[in-house]
Amino acid sequence: MSYPVQAPKRRQRGAVLVVSLLILVLLTLATLTAIQASTVQERLAGNSRSLDLALQAAEAALREAEGRLESTVLPPADGTAGWYHYELAPAPDWSNPSSWSGNSRLGYALDADDGWAVAAAPEFALEEMAPLPDPGGSLEAGGALPDDVVYRVSARGYGATTNTFVILQTTYRR
Repeated sequence: MSYPVQAPKRRQRGAVLVVSLLILVLLTLATLTAIQASTVQERLAGNSRSLDLALQAAEAALREAEGRLESTVLPPADGTAGWYHYELAPAPDWSNPSSWSGNSRLGYALDADDGWAVAAAPEFALEEMAPLPDPGGSLEAGGALPDDVVYRVSARGYGATTNTFVILQTTYRR
């Protein structure tokens, strides 16, 4: 009777297990890094969208204010209801965000059905500036140029949160 020849038994050291675990750890770290990077990209995209929404809301408020300036009868510029005058009721520095709280300004309601998802309605204020000579006025011999009334329009629009806002200013000659 012959017995098959068996190879001598070697002691296994588990090197494949250790290498497999190291590869698994590296893949896990790579996956976590990719998830973190995509989360940051998603936040950036969301913040960019919110800022764009705030800019569009502020632009809409500016256009609304200009439309009100085209009206034939304007309310008194006495510092109430968002109307200011350079001498009688000077406006605060609207470029400073803290000026918007507690001061008189006008709101402009945006229609949510049109896709506006802003945190708050945009606001605007109008300030009558010092009269300026009309550059297109006719000159008479020895006569002065007629004055134009110029308004500064300030608007603040909000994005998806009240922490995201844009302040715009423009001038309007009437």
